[in-house]
Amino acid sequence: MSFLSTAVQQVLEQGPFCAVASSTPRGPHCTPLVFAYSGGRIWLTTSRGSVKARAWKIDPDVAGLVRFGELSVAFTGTVHAYDALDRSTWGSAVASATSIARAGAGFSKKNAKFFAGYAFDAHQVPFAWTPPGRVFVGIDLERTALLGEDGVQEGRGRWGGDALSHKTFRSTKGTDDPMAPLPSDVRGELGTRGDASLTLAGDRGPVVVPARWGVDGGSLYAALPAGTLALAGVGPDAPVALTVDHASAWRARDMVGAMVQGTGAIHVLDDLGSGAKTARALATSIDPEAGALVRIAPARLVWWKGWSSGSLAVA
Repeated sequence: MSFLSTAVQQVLEQGPFCAVASSTPRGPHCTPLVFAYSGGRIWLTTSRGSVKARAWKIDPDVAGLVRFGELSVAFTGTVHAYDALDRSTWGSAVASATSIARAGAGFSKKNAKFFAGYAFDAHQVPFAWTPPGRVFVGIDLERTALLGEDGVQEGRGRWGGDALSHKTFRSTKGTDDPMAPLPSDVRGELGTRGDASLTLAGDRGPVVVPARWGVDGGSLYAALPAGTLALAGVGPDAPVALTVDHASAWRARDMVGAMVQGTGAIHVLDDLGSGAKTARALATSIDPEAGALVRIAPARLVWWKGWSSGSLAVA
């Protein structure tokens, strides 16, 4: 992308984490990673055997979200992986040696606190988290959108357009916690409401947007401005992933989070007939700026806490 506004660049330069989404056979997969912005690219690393690394070999199109203060930048782009153990990447690595070296230096400087955390916990760090077990990745940005608390402030590239909505909404009356199958210590730390990254799988691939999440009546919801939701161009039902995490300022071992993969039922509040009042009350209780509500039917839960992680199917 040839030009990014000063506001977009500031978010990409200062945001501490990037929620990165890929397409997988189970639906969109989105987890947070430390990163750096250099030379017009997003740079990050991931384990060589991770879900993301495997997915990128099949489909290099990715989406992401970076937050900084009250602003966020949603983006889509194409992955270029550089792996010292993969001969197929050596040619491009040589051709891009200067930009890779500059990005590597920037990545190390920006994330110096995390490298200090790795050193502090060196006796516990699994091989997959150490440099020899990682793949360095550059993402060429194709679309960007600057988002505020009330929706889209500016966009570059062709985004989705309108979000198609169910025309009615009916609240649920259950008391079960849809995230109860998570390990109890993980579930306890995540709480019942807060910020989240919502990934929606549209016709042009995944799109990650900021949202607020909450549990009500035994159902899991994401609430967000309707214009933000429209970036993905999906609905009324779409594969989704809701990512909730508690980040650490410097120690990977203190990171806690979960991703809920499933199907999202899209409800744009202004498009609803029956149940509109109920939906609006619920949405605005989660996010006062919400113009849309997504009810998520979980199919799979992925969790992480420090070096440990796991996944489980949901009945």
